[in-house]
Amino acid sequence: MAEQVLKKEKLLLNADKWQVRPSSWILAVYIALMPVSTALADLFAGPSVMTLFAGIYIMVSLCEVVFIYRRLEADIGLIPVYAYFLFTMASCLWNEYFDADWYFGQFAITTAIVFCITVKRVSVKEIKLFKLAMYISILIAVISTLMNLPKPGKRLMIWITSYMDPNDFACGLAIVVSLFLVELMNKKRIILNVLCVAAVGIIVLMSGSRGGLLTMGCIVMVWLFNLKGPIRMKILLALIAFVAIVLFCAENGIGPKILYRFSITRLISDGGGGRMPIWKAGIEKFLTSDPLHVIFGYGHGSYTTSVRYVAIGHDDPYIAHNMFINALLEGGLVGLGLIVSCFAALYRYAAKHKNLFGILALTGFIAEGLTLDAQVYRTFAFAVAMAVIWRETSKEKPENVR
Repeated sequence: MAEQVLKKEKLLLNADKWQVRPSSWILAVYIALMPVSTALADLFAGPSVMTLFAGIYIMVSLCEVVFIYRRLEADIGLIPVYAYFLFTMASCLWNEYFDADWYFGQFAITTAIVFCITVKRVSVKEIKLFKLAMYISILIAVISTLMNLPKPGKRLMIWITSYMDPNDFACGLAIVVSLFLVELMNKKRIILNVLCVAAVGIIVLMSGSRGGLLTMGCIVMVWLFNLKGPIRMKILLALIAFVAIVLFCAENGIGPKILYRFSITRLISDGGGGRMPIWKAGIEKFLTSDPLHVIFGYGHGSYTTSVRYVAIGHDDPYIAHNMFINALLEGGLVGLGLIVSCFAALYRYAAKHKNLFGILALTGFIAEGLTLDAQVYRTFAFAVAMAVIWRETSKEKPENVR
């Protein structure tokens, strides 16, 4: 009897591996629109397009778990990931100025998406669908760039129905580069992937985003480190030539004013875009806090009200512009320890399954978090998802799929 049950379950799992569920179609659209997400905020009255898709995805996913799977597929190795998200959500309880604003809403959505993604099996066809969505995202980004070409010497500013910060745009695009680099390593669609990498590189330069360049640079460095044999030297030389060509085109098409933003001189003179005084104020606040706040922080969403750093000529206090300093202030030593253990668990999980794409996406997201409050960005859920669900699809064998 037990053998028959196991045989039936195995047949169901094998059949299940080749389906594309409704939730995956919704998630694919979400991924495709991710680079221009903020620029679509005012497309409809009420919730933004991305919030709408996220809400639908969460509801459909929960229905699939309850009525189709009737069980959770969570891996014990991901416990630190769940612990970080649950602790951060719970820390709202001791934020004396808590407000259910956009900041809280985005993190709550990210938490729900991460849960929905990591407790279900994902088929090879679904992974291929997500891969297609990433190529479409680059196409959308290129079209958006052409629609908003800046004047010489000006930064690229994306506007569709609303304004999108160039740093958000550049960093979101840079993380997607992880896929194209892995595809190049596997010698797949070489021309297409080279064009995608080139397009992202030029757009990042046009945006003037140093965070975007840092994100892309970290991803490329980790990718080069993972190359093996003589091919590493060939690709390294090709990459140097490629960067030289991109910089030449950028200097002649974008102008020296934008390129100057990437110089060490400019970085030192403006304090990292004004971020260094913000980080200093945050660390000083932590060092002068009472023991309870040192351990547990001031609660999620409390950085502006606890640090209250206001630059000259501005009225509103600044956010942290650093994911880890933010975790230290809002979650204390516990929060910082949990976010570090969260990334460590994801790296370990991706490495265990030989998932280079997931490792590159995580690396890019962490680099993004060094200059932005990336814990509330949609790229967080994307990086977690790619670290957990991604599998190589060149050999379509059921045992290669979680």
